[in-house]
Amino acid sequence: MPCPLRLIAALIFLSALLLAEEPPLRVAVTPDTLRFTWPARTGAVEVRELPLHTSAPEGEGRVVWSGEGAETAVPRFDGARDRLFAKFELRADGKPLGAPQHVTDFSALPRRTTSLGSNANKKGITCLLDVADGKALGFGQSNQNINIGGLVDWQIAEPKMSFDFEGRKIGLRAGAVAQLDRELQALHAAGMRVTGILLNYVQTTTPRTSPLVHPLTDPKTITAGPAAFNTATAEGVFYYRAIVHWLVERYTREDAKFGHIAGLVIGNEVQSHWSWYYLGAVEPEVLLREYTAALRIADLATRSVHADFPIYVSLEHHWTLPASEDRTHGFTGVEVLEGVNERAKREGDFPWNLAHHPYPENLGQPRFWNDKSAPLRFDAPRITFHNLEVLPAFMRQPRFLFEGKPRRIALTEQGFHCPPGADGELAQAAAFALAWKKVQALPEIESFLYHRHVDHPHEGGLKCGLREHDGSPNILGVGRARKIREVVHKAGTPEEDAAFAFALPIVGRKDWSDIVATKFDPPRPVKREPGHVVFDFVAQRAKAQQENVQSVERRRIGPPDEVQQEALQEHPKPKGRALLTYRVVIPAADAKRCLLTFDALLNNAKSNGAAFAIEIDGREVFARQLKGAERVPAEIDLAGFRGREVSIAFIVDPLADPAGDWATWVAPRVVLR
Repeated sequence: MPCPLRLIAALIFLSALLLAEEPPLRVAVTPDTLRFTWPARTGAVEVRELPLHTSAPEGEGRVVWSGEGAETAVPRFDGARDRLFAKFELRADGKPLGAPQHVTDFSALPRRTTSLGSNANKKGITCLLDVADGKALGFGQSNQNINIGGLVDWQIAEPKMSFDFEGRKIGLRAGAVAQLDRELQALHAAGMRVTGILLNYVQTTTPRTSPLVHPLTDPKTITAGPAAFNTATAEGVFYYRAIVHWLVERYTREDAKFGHIAGLVIGNEVQSHWSWYYLGAVEPEVLLREYTAALRIADLATRSVHADFPIYVSLEHHWTLPASEDRTHGFTGVEVLEGVNERAKREGDFPWNLAHHPYPENLGQPRFWNDKSAPLRFDAPRITFHNLEVLPAFMRQPRFLFEGKPRRIALTEQGFHCPPGADGELAQAAAFALAWKKVQALPEIESFLYHRHVDHPHEGGLKCGLREHDGSPNILGVGRARKIREVVHKAGTPEEDAAFAFALPIVGRKDWSDIVATKFDPPRPVKREPGHVVFDFVAQRAKAQQENVQSVERRRIGPPDEVQQEALQEHPKPKGRALLTYRVVIPAADAKRCLLTFDALLNNAKSNGAAFAIEIDGREVFARQLKGAERVPAEIDLAGFRGREVSIAFIVDPLADPAGDWATWVAPRVVLR
């Protein structure tokens, strides 16, 4: 991008931040009214109410006030409907004055201030099967999975258990509520602070007509994990806000009659949405729109009840590395944070926080201190315990602050697999010791919920438990305690260092001093394609016609501490040219340049050389003979092929010696710039 364009882009970005700090409209709530204020201006304006659901047609809404001035108030309730759950647009001369805004000021609303548990003890556990054992181990925190589909009964006209919300009766499944009560009461009695994990499990048999099913989610193609919340329809938003409001009302009572929940993680591992927040095959922009709406609605529902009830964005360890090769299945953690933050500030900032899962780069290997993809850089491919200090430092950047303060960070799910043998058990225990020391040294991190108490026999072969599974048909069977249990027991006690001493030589340290870094390396040059990708030859490799090709394989090229580039390795047969031929439609003429971009790489230093060529409709447009380990970048102008379907052939000639001819086409794409 030329420098003037970079400057313009930077100015646009900074302008957006300034606008976010000075919203066009501020909305405050009281028990009976909504109060609006805006910068003084001449002439009449109007305040228009817009619905929260994301599929509302543009321009939908109604005028709730019009006139001159810089402030006004309207009744909070429209009959039984609470206007708190809406957004509002200031207009003049029929045009919006900035983005719609939500209620962000709750200071005049009487709310609960009940203490919901202390973060003084960061040591926590997930999937606790025995509360007495958890208490004996000294856990101060735990989690609680909450499936809204298991709680809400939307089909029964006269349910045995229900609650009223905005003049409607919401059915509940009494058995599920009683079970949740029992579990939360037990954890409260044990003195544990409980973080709720709000989920929406959709079964393959769930009807598409369910208000809990997002229109983009097809129950028949659902993956194993939970689905996205339905933020797209008015009925979906109604049920979602109703159940969140009910949860906070019930589980933040002063008397803790039903137990306490101290906060809610909204969904699960959003950048891996195909597996863990299933919306369907959607672009990141769509996922971020729907997920930010779910966060916003949860904020309105929770902050209107309790003054200090945090909600959290859920991320796993992929940071600048995409969680999937397919952008419609998963993207990066940084994109989630930047996208949520931008949308929040544009429409009225609110206190979203971060729940991160810093599993090792290889979930089957506990030795995270060897992680190569987790360097001390803001642009690290992953954030694991190896570079955990990057996370709070990243979130301390001014653009991520809320009211001048950093957002909370909770580690709500992460564990270490126990490989076979005594060495594996020691490595697992050492991993916990080092991770715990790092967490204790980072004050911004409020909790470390280790996953899990006991191995689950159906968790993809992972054995992260403090205890083994007992091998019985009962999936909750509690077996032998591992070495890690003893280490966890001593964590946070005066005997910690003595119990952790075994881990020092394993993790390569002499002591636990200077456990976290305070200086980071600068980001590496970005290798992302700056243009619009029209055709990705790696992603479409199954469509290529092969001729005289020994093998075609997908490769990642680049150092492991960077986001590696996708590549095609085309290995030729011993004699003759190898061809990979694609049929590609070249876009018709527009203002952008159309290019075929790639690097030609002979990815083996021991090769005696090979010839690379590109032919388009039989016409050679690129030819180069490369030595072993040589790499050549190329851009081919496709202006002469605009508006046509052409054949593009990637050709490799082994020359005299085919040995080691790992001919690689790095990031081959047709792009518009």
